[in-house]
Amino acid sequence: GGSMKKSLLFGAVAVLGLISSAGAQKVLNLGWSGAITGPTSDAGSKYALGVADYCKYTADKNLIPGYEIKCETRDDNYDNSKTQRNLEDWAQGDKIDGYLGYSTGGSLQIRSLLRELQMPAVMGTYHVGLLDGPDGDYIFLPISSYSEQLVSLVEYVANENKNAKIAFIVNPSPFGRLPAFDAKRAAEKLGLTVVATDEVGANNLDNTALLKRYESLGVTHILHQNTYGPVSNILKDAKRLGLDKKIEQLGAHYAGGDDLINLAGAAAENFLWTTGYYLYDEASQNGMQIIRSMATLGKRSEAEASSVHYTAGAAAASIMVEAARRAAAKGDVNKTSIYQQLLGMNKAGAYACPFTLAKVTYDKDDHTGSQNLRIFKAKKGKWLVLNAGVISKTFKAIHPGR
Repeated sequence: GGSMKKSLLFGAVAVLGLISSAGAQKVLNLGWSGAITGPTSDAGSKYALGVADYCKYTADKNLIPGYEIKCETRDDNYDNSKTQRNLEDWAQGDKIDGYLGYSTGGSLQIRSLLRELQMPAVMGTYHVGLLDGPDGDYIFLPISSYSEQLVSLVEYVANENKNAKIAFIVNPSPFGRLPAFDAKRAAEKLGLTVVATDEVGANNLDNTALLKRYESLGVTHILHQNTYGPVSNILKDAKRLGLDKKIEQLGAHYAGGDDLINLAGAAAENFLWTTGYYLYDEASQNGMQIIRSMATLGKRSEAEASSVHYTAGAAAASIMVEAARRAAAKGDVNKTSIYQQLLGMNKAGAYACPFTLAKVTYDKDDHTGSQNLRIFKAKKGKWLVLNAGVISKTFKAIHPGR
């Protein structure tokens, strides 16, 4: 019976061997810093859930064989110095292989540090200025920039009414202010009048005086570069004042979504909105099936799962995960190999991201991912698609790029 004992012993050793190699499993570490609380947290809190739940989905589906995935989401309260401290902390101990960002101001502040660290960053801010010059080398936008979104809306207005008088309402932050420059240039180029630009944040609860001023100035269209919270307040005030019939309101990505309809109710009727993502009620889309699986894994409510910001968080994480998956198939996963794989997402290597309207493509000169936007109109609590997906004709002339 000695041989029997020996084989049992070898069996035990083999099992231990398996356990120890599983313990030494490699890890993909991602870090997200953004506004879970504080200004713009109406969107940021849902974005963070999208990041966290896509990571759970990655683990659940074993998307990167041989790798465990760890995603840390940190609340920086929309404070640029906290955003920077979070990145510095992660960088110090080599704790992350990829950075997931959120705010425009915070991202502008860490641009040169990301380049110094050679840390790939997929952003939740779509500010085109982040990409300009060599400090933009490590930054990637998942969809068309805010500038291109706003310019597309300006083009829509120009086609509708050559004599339009536009007012811009923007968030009191770089996120609000900076993209409006390109949009104003587009309005001038297209012969439209820009009457006013005003900053409205989450604490401006009564916009009566502002809207009355717009009425007296003959404003026909308000364009929003903001999150949906402040936009909802303005839509409600406009309806109460009877101005919803006189002034058309439009907004870029963060201004709209199911969140806006949930918050503004009937006041959202006829609001025009643009984004580069699929929407929750497009349930036949593969990406929306994934969103539903993620929401189950994360135990999210339908209000959370149906937010376009939940989808946006998932999309950014998925771009990073896909780059890491490709890197793992070729060797090792680290910030350098992830960066190389991001730059290789073009031609045959384009990433068919399940959440974005078009494929995500990057190369050394172009760090904007899915370059297709749709324009929607809110009708009876649903988003009605007005076009099949456009790339702005005016935008490139106004903002020539890197």
